[in-house]
Amino acid sequence: MKIGERIRFYRHQQNMTQEELANGIISVSYLSKIENNQSLPSEEVIELLCNRLNILLVDETEPNLLDDLKDWYKSIVNQEKDKAVSEYARLKEAVDQRNDSTSMIHFLLFELRYHLLNRDLGSAQKQIKRIEEISTLLTDELLYYFFKFQGLHAYLRSQYSSAYDKYKKAEGFLASNVFEKWEEADLYYSIALTSSRLWKVSICLRYTNQALAIYQAVYNFKRSAECQLLLGISFQRSGEWKKAEESLLLTSKIAETLNDSNLRGMVHHNLGYLFSLQEKSEQAIEHYLKSIEYREQKDYTRKLHSIFSLVMEYYKTKNYELAKGWVKQALYILAEMEEDLVEYEYHFKTYQYLLSDPQSEEFECFLKEKVIPYFSEHNMFEYLATYAEILATYYENSYRYKLSSHYFRVSNDALRNIYKLI
Repeated sequence: MKIGERIRFYRHQQNMTQEELANGIISVSYLSKIENNQSLPSEEVIELLCNRLNILLVDETEPNLLDDLKDWYKSIVNQEKDKAVSEYARLKEAVDQRNDSTSMIHFLLFELRYHLLNRDLGSAQKQIKRIEEISTLLTDELLYYFFKFQGLHAYLRSQYSSAYDKYKKAEGFLASNVFEKWEEADLYYSIALTSSRLWKVSICLRYTNQALAIYQAVYNFKRSAECQLLLGISFQRSGEWKKAEESLLLTSKIAETLNDSNLRGMVHHNLGYLFSLQEKSEQAIEHYLKSIEYREQKDYTRKLHSIFSLVMEYYKTKNYELAKGWVKQALYILAEMEEDLVEYEYHFKTYQYLLSDPQSEEFECFLKEKVIPYFSEHNMFEYLATYAEILATYYENSYRYKLSSHYFRVSNDALRNIYKLI
């Protein structure tokens, strides 16, 4: 990093204005030129500026520290949470002591990914803003990480279109940089997962197969299983049920071998969905219940997803009392959580109305003003189609045919978007 860039970087880190740094040394306009590498100052000026910032004249990057930071990042990607947590304080202290801008920028980026591992989205958002202030200092390699991590941040906030765009920007830096194969695979898997959320089935299949080829080559069985799971979901959506079941059963075998309860939960959930698509409700319910059983105690999001699928299946088969019981349990979980999960709040409150007061004006307003706009904004077409049809039927039963026709069109347009993406 050039000296002017280093000065700007550390000034930002210390929340110092140009006026405060330049005072008594040089003019503000001259400092601006130095920071933008438009002027090369004398050694005396550089030394005075560095002394005020309490940094060294030379950026003494220590390869060992940078290697340690990259090892830490790999443990984060591999979800080795205990190792990631134990290394965090040590590396933060080491970076602070060195005053090395290269290590500091790497740490800021990997710290962002660390916050995302811990699902601390508030801290992650603040970190993104800090990094944006120094984004002009980022090399192509660092921009790759920044776009990738912003993609994950958007994904965790259910902003799937934004996540997909960020991941694709990160992919644009792959060709100009040399990354290890596991890093490439992680990006491909992230794009595939986001594509699945957006019902971009053909894109999901392509990127999943790219990731799977790498994971199989390096004998990463867990990630290979997660890829097989994604393939199963994609085959479900394209109506290739036999292929879907084959992929899911293969995932199940790997999950048994690894004794991975979370993976078992995901397999049972998707087998439940597969049987639901085939109108085999009894088998679907059996797998959804197993999925909930295998979900880890604090894995609330995935547990809620399985509970929601179970509620829909019970509702479809007119087991209303069982559906009510699970809705009540889900709303209790949501009330106890610190994190707001708007998507699931809307899902379960919708079914709470359907199971108790489906013709109320309050339900009409809830669907029209909150639920449908939310799923439309997030391009979640499957749910948009379902809830728009429910509202259309509500208006039809109330003899308000103009509004009914409008929401049937909204539902049909959402379905067309799904089939177009497939």
